[in-house]
Amino acid sequence: MALSKLVFPLIRALQVITLIPIWGMLAYFVHKFNKQHTDPPVEILILFITALIATGWAIISFFQFHRSRTISLIVFIMDMLIFGTFVAGVVLLRYVKDSDCAAFSAPVGGKWGDHDWSWDNGSGWDVSFKKSCMLLKASWILAIVDTALFFISSVVALMIYRRNETRAVREKTYVVDHRKTTGRRRRWF
Repeated sequence: MALSKLVFPLIRALQVITLIPIWGMLAYFVHKFNKQHTDPPVEILILFITALIATGWAIISFFQFHRSRTISLIVFIMDMLIFGTFVAGVVLLRYVKDSDCAAFSAPVGGKWGDHDWSWDNGSGWDVSFKKSCMLLKASWILAIVDTALFFISSVVALMIYRRNETRAVREKTYVVDHRKTTGRRRRWF
């Protein structure tokens, strides 16, 4: 019990730390598409909106989690919903995993026996990056991390709820000691 109440705030803090860069990077794409008067792709919008809602929820539940016993059930339900939308966003943006976002070229040469050889594309040393590709790939990877974190936090919240529920049942139940009764039967009405 004490471990799960310690783990939950740490997971929430890690979620906030990883969610803010996601919506920061995806805001770049939303702004870029809005400047061109076109709608952003659905996969970008799903991850962007989910990251915004998840950040707000993570901050609110971080500060309100200790207030009542039933909030852990609400946290479980909301975390599972956010987990599901992150899974949808990650699946829709999966085409980014195969894209090559950086290129590197170097002049290579050598000598083998009496033969000299070289392999050069004419530009010498060169490193190039595709900004849009790198931003999408980074936000996709962070969304995968947050998917796992929201699943873990929902399981922890469910564990805390079940623990609180059994404690509440124990507090409400009482044991009747039949040895202390006088043997006379009481009337119920």
